[in-house]
Amino acid sequence: MELTLKSEYWDNTKAKSAFKAFILDIHRLDFTQWDEAGFWDDAYTPFSYFKGDDIISSVCIYLLDAIIDGRSTHLVQISGVGTLPEFQRKGLSRQLTNIGLDWAINKHEGVFLFSDMDAMPYYQRCGFTALDEYLETTEVKTSATRPGLIKLDPRNPRDLNKIYQCIQNRVPISEKFSIINAKLDMFHIIYTLKNCLYEIPDLGCLIAYERDNGNLSIFDIVSDRIPSLDEIYPYIAQSEDTQIEFYFHTDKLEIDKVQTTLLAGNNLFIKGHFPIINPVFPFTSRA
Repeated sequence: MELTLKSEYWDNTKAKSAFKAFILDIHRLDFTQWDEAGFWDDAYTPFSYFKGDDIISSVCIYLLDAIIDGRSTHLVQISGVGTLPEFQRKGLSRQLTNIGLDWAINKHEGVFLFSDMDAMPYYQRCGFTALDEYLETTEVKTSATRPGLIKLDPRNPRDLNKIYQCIQNRVPISEKFSIINAKLDMFHIIYTLKNCLYEIPDLGCLIAYERDNGNLSIFDIVSDRIPSLDEIYPYIAQSEDTQIEFYFHTDKLEIDKVQTTLLAGNNLFIKGHFPIINPVFPFTSRA
């Protein structure tokens, strides 16, 4: 089997199109909207085996700027991993992962990924270890509501431009652990947070949240100054709220009492040392 290894090929239109077709086939994820909106990230680095013009196996190494305990660093996330069924069990994904990590060596402080259930035994065989991931939660305090919340629609070009400008000017959501990547943020705005994003003009911030049976989930807060929870909550309060859960560390929200809760289902794995314990991974850190 004659294969060609290619990397850093985003400027090659044919190869990039082959990658997008491969990801759609393997992961049922269409990158077209992210790409056409202008948010494709060159830091999302592919390592792919091509057979002719088609990709048969690929791994992406995402080198991410991060804040950990107030200092700037870099982390690597492995994603976009897959091999076409007829080429599986030949060690191709493992080869590409090793090649990618060799490329990234000395450029980062830790490696992580989120695994599908079926792939967990594979990553364990490859030397990855499971790491617990957490949420932070707090009980709701009674609050008078305030008007002024505006729902945003990323499918509206004017809203999308406003969102991107805010994200480019945002401060880290946490000094304990943040990922700093505007284009990855925009991926989530377009795909995972498009129906739950709001603006609070009085506070100069955007907030992504949803609620279910009294549980309020806050996924992200985007601002050049992170308001306190006491400032934010009146704009999003509902009488049935009993608990708020946060998909990021809440050190900037000035909350009196925070509990830590194990988050199941994302199947977080690391390789070797990881520079933070009991992490609350920002929702928008997931590639």
